[in-house]
Amino acid sequence: MDGRMRPYLPELTIRDYNIYQWYLRGVQYQLNTTYGLYSCSLLQHNGVLFALLSDSLAGREATCKKVRLPWTLCWRPMMCQTQGIRLAAQVEVLLGWHKLQDRRCDELPFKQRVKRTIDRILLRRAYDKARQENPALERLFEQEQEQAIVQMNLNAKNYTEVAEPMSNIYGALYSTLATDENSQRKSMRYIGSCIGRVFYLLDKAGRVADDKRAERYNVYLVNGVEDPGAALENARRQSLAAANDLVRAYGMLDVKLNKSLIDNIMILGLRHAVEPLDPENQPVRWELP
Repeated sequence: MDGRMRPYLPELTIRDYNIYQWYLRGVQYQLNTTYGLYSCSLLQHNGVLFALLSDSLAGREATCKKVRLPWTLCWRPMMCQTQGIRLAAQVEVLLGWHKLQDRRCDELPFKQRVKRTIDRILLRRAYDKARQENPALERLFEQEQEQAIVQMNLNAKNYTEVAEPMSNIYGALYSTLATDENSQRKSMRYIGSCIGRVFYLLDKAGRVADDKRAERYNVYLVNGVEDPGAALENARRQSLAAANDLVRAYGMLDVKLNKSLIDNIMILGLRHAVEPLDPENQPVRWELP
């Protein structure tokens, strides 16, 4: 899930690029000022999309102004603290914390165990604060963990079933970004479910070699797919189908602001994360000259 929901830069206009950068800095600033400097290490760009969708679907136009970055003398333009940006910061903190719980300590090499212990100590206060501010969001993550443990204990082979816990949590997360309109909530839940399914399949495909060595559960290994390349190809094929389903649901949304930017992320950005659209010219530089 590391930053997959980014815009596809070659097709991005300068205006949309600037809006994305302003939202990114706004989320970073919110994380820094509310949850501490170390919480910025959690930023995976998923929260930036949450902020954009929350404000754009509701028609809340954010104000951009120059703010001094914490711990520096630099002033940068960024979006002011909106409801979407506050929600995005909470999501980033809770996602980052629960990602630390994905693997047991005894499964990790010594260096990673030390790093995870340090992360847990430094992020504990930020996690406690985000959990108190949004207990409903924390309950979603707890339910997802419980469902994932059940699927792992069952040694499930069906790809749709094992991806369901992550699909459910992303579906619930995205549905909270919608307005009160029932049809929009349904569309956003379906979009989130598709994104969660893509993330799960790609993450598990990337872990095949490590899970095989450690004799951990992996849905690809259970299905006899032991070659990392074959697992990635399998994941891409299923993820592209989920991305196509997402596009159909996304077409029913009424995006009031920043539509071209969100179109880019939802259609091209996700597709590029699954399978690079222009592999000869990758990676693309994110800073304009």
